Amino acid sequence: MTVFDTLASLSATALPQITLISGENEEIISELKAQLLKKVNFDSTDLSQAYFDLTETAADVALEELESLPFFGDEMLVVFENLWELTTAKKSVWTESQLSRLENFIDNPLQSTKLILVLHGKLDGKRRIVKKLKKSAFSLDAQDLKPIELRKYFMADSGLKADVLDLIIEKSNANFAIIRQNIDMVKTYAKGKTLTLEDVHAAVPKSLADNIFDLTDLILQGQLTAARALVADLVLQGEDEIKILAILSNNFRLYYLIKLLLAKKYNNQQVIQFLKLNPYRFKFLIGPARAKSQAFLAYAMQQLIDTDYQIKSGQGNKSFLLDLVLIRLSEGKVAIS
Repeated sequence: MTVFDTLASLSATALPQITLISGENEEIISELKAQLLKKVNFDSTDLSQAYFDLTETAADVALEELESLPFFGDEMLVVFENLWELTTAKKSVWTESQLSRLENFIDNPLQSTKLILVLHGKLDGKRRIVKKLKKSAFSLDAQDLKPIELRKYFMADSGLKADVLDLIIEKSNANFAIIRQNIDMVKTYAKGKTLTLEDVHAAVPKSLADNIFDLTDLILQGQLTAARALVADLVLQGEDEIKILAILSNNFRLYYLIKLLLAKKYNNQQVIQFLKLNPYRFKFLIGPARAKSQAFLAYAMQQLIDTDYQIKSGQGNKSFLLDLVLIRLSEGKVAIS
């Protein structure tokens, strides 16, 4: 169950007295806020509703709205955003006496007034007011979603086919905001027709992870010249050799782990679940994992780890050391030392 499932349980007619959105994932905070305000039919022209960005609004003005009986209608909805004192951020917008007034509302809320708090960052659990808020508020925690949760959310939200969505998630590095951006980009590119994998490849630029996957494939095929050219292009684009090496190492680690699990008679679905892999990505990992020997994959991992250590300990030029490991791995055999 994701935080969006929790949000779905709310209704405008049965909104909790205090609703709290908080967390460190800005994209998910933004999405939760947008969905919640839509759910309660928030309208800035409605005099029974009020929104205050507390970095821009005087605290006393906001607090007076919170503490007053509704003037228009029977109920009042108040939204406070950016009350930094309740988080671990080193920012300040309210005095302690103003925070005490909010604490008093938390202890003795007006039944006619509903409060929504949108807090960006980690809550300061040491503060008494935060402890009270956690006990009394309906909390929506903006945490990173797991790949399976991202898939579930965007499958329901976008209506895309599973394989198309899996590819978009993979090419977006499982980043919530980038996934949404890339879905919109591909839909615009497709101009209303049913989306295909080819549309995703055409519309979404290759990520660094995509390029390193291509690099891994070139190494496994022994295409050293093409592998060197791709590395050179990535460096010209501003990518650092250490970062390239790290992603390359992770790819070979996945090949090795898949090899081990297959040897233990895991089926494909069990491997995906155990390693928490994107199903689309797994389709491209399974072939090389089966084709290469366990001894070679172990050797490749060791070579990459050794190269990383040599670079970080200043034992040689990083471009030279990365090129050297490309040569060794492109040979496709285990060297005997």
